[in-house]
Amino acid sequence: MTPSPADPRPSAVTAAFWCWLAGAALLIVGGVFTVAVPVPAIFRGIGLLGALAGALLALAAGRTRDGDPRARRAAIALSLAIVVVVAADAVFGGVVNVLTLVALLPLIAGTVTVRTPAAQAWFDAAQARFDREAR
Repeated sequence: MTPSPADPRPSAVTAAFWCWLAGAALLIVGGVFTVAVPVPAIFRGIGLLGALAGALLALAAGRTRDGDPRARRAAIALSLAIVVVVAADAVFGGVVNVLTLVALLPLIAGTVTVRTPAAQAWFDAAQARFDREAR
């Protein structure tokens, strides 16, 4: 679902998209790097899950940029889940790739940016249109 051309996309949504995209790219590269190095299998599996989470986040970010309010909620939830899991892994002594740690910064920035009042109003209008079309 795309908002109408009468509603220009706020710059906060575009900024959030690029932040999420940068974070997703760092997660994917960090995950692939973890899979490629000689570490125990459990860490390779965690790296693979990190790369998969990055790919899903990139997908949700793209749909968010197009104006899908459900994808916005999914991107926010996935970003927060990634931040909590990676931070807990780093604090409790897990092996965390530096790229994965750096990815947390743009994920947090994107999540905060997409919650600005201008972005919220744009997504509320898109949700109202979606609700009208669903009837």
